[in-house]
Amino acid sequence: MRIIHNLDEMTETARGWLAGGSVGFVPTMGFLHQGHKTLVQAAHQECEISVASIFVNPVQFEESEDLIRYPRDLSRDLQLLSTTSVDVVFVPRAEEIYPAGFSTFVMPTSSPWAVQSAKGAGSWIYARGVATIITKLFQLVRPDVAYFGQKNAQQIAIVRQVVRDLNIDVGLRILPTVRESDGLALGSRNHFLTQLERRAARVLYRALLAGKALVDGNVRNPAEIEKAMIDLVVTEPVVNLDYVKVCHSDTLSAVDTILPGTMFMIAAHIGKVHFIDNIIWRGGTNWLL
Repeated sequence: MRIIHNLDEMTETARGWLAGGSVGFVPTMGFLHQGHKTLVQAAHQECEISVASIFVNPVQFEESEDLIRYPRDLSRDLQLLSTTSVDVVFVPRAEEIYPAGFSTFVMPTSSPWAVQSAKGAGSWIYARGVATIITKLFQLVRPDVAYFGQKNAQQIAIVRQVVRDLNIDVGLRILPTVRESDGLALGSRNHFLTQLERRAARVLYRALLAGKALVDGNVRNPAEIEKAMIDLVVTEPVVNLDYVKVCHSDTLSAVDTILPGTMFMIAAHIGKVHFIDNIIWRGGTNWLL
């Protein structure tokens, strides 16, 4: 496992990829968990060269407190990655990614990824930050395939738009959300929860499954499904619901009726943790849970 910090070294290394075969890339913000490990293992199995990056992207945070509070443990992350047979771990420094005088950002001007929330993953700051860092990382690493977990649906929608609009030659591989035994989606900040908050957090997946049950019962009205999900979440007083959204799984645009490819999205704040989750109906009894 080779660890690279320097941007010039990463660029020079990437120039040699062509002779080695296809490159699978997993961009992360660190504090890795089993979900990240699954992505890296898939990249290793499906490509000749596997690369993971660890970089807490400062420009996608609206508030400095959120950036400061974001968990970091590089030695722990590198230990986990050492068990995956990953070839390269790219750990760039913020002062190199965004040097003094940096002023060129990538900003999606349309907003299929936007949701009804005043801050967080529905904001233009988040969209600009994700679009900018993924463009820079793709330029530096030059992957053939980039791997993402389905949990981060808004991030994926932004990346899809950037890849499409800027004609970036990279394929996107989206793997299912990795969950704990009670259905809670794994997240880097789950450990911040108290026992009470952790128990309450289970309602988010239960709400998604309530939406699924309605579709399985032939309900096709998005508003009816959203209401049922909201009604369930508000039974947990420590859960502050940000939004529930029924939308197209690729564009995140609203839908008038439930068709195959429809996604149910949910986001909430529980204590200090912002949760996002989703499931996708593929038609019939086929669900991406």
